[in-house]
Amino acid sequence: MTKQYRVGQFVKVKVTGIQPYGAFVKTHDDREGLIHISEIMNDYVHNVNQFLTKGQIVKAKIIGIEDNGKMSLTLKENEYFKVRVDKKKRRSILEKIKETERYGFQSLHEMMPIWIKEAKDRMNNE
Repeated sequence: MTKQYRVGQFVKVKVTGIQPYGAFVKTHDDREGLIHISEIMNDYVHNVNQFLTKGQIVKAKIIGIEDNGKMSLTLKENEYFKVRVDKKKRRSILEKIKETERYGFQSLHEMMPIWIKEAKDRMNNE
């Protein structure tokens, strides 16, 4: 008896192959699917290999099922990948420097203690 899958359901899948456009996956009962590169996270993904590896098992949400049974899946609602997005949203010190209107050693001297405190706070919160 084959398991019935439905759109919106979360399933554990194993990555069976990686291509530049996404990752091929299989369920435990050998149902095939694809996680398109645009469905890995909400942010731009340049390389699928940075997020997924062959043999990795991930929890994905079914967003479509074709007539032949193949599934389209997303990782955007997977908590692990959401955390990675949140980490990417943190701005680096260099981005903050670029936003300041004043440049030079005096502005760096004024801002350095603030940046050091922010970095220490982030390290303590992780």
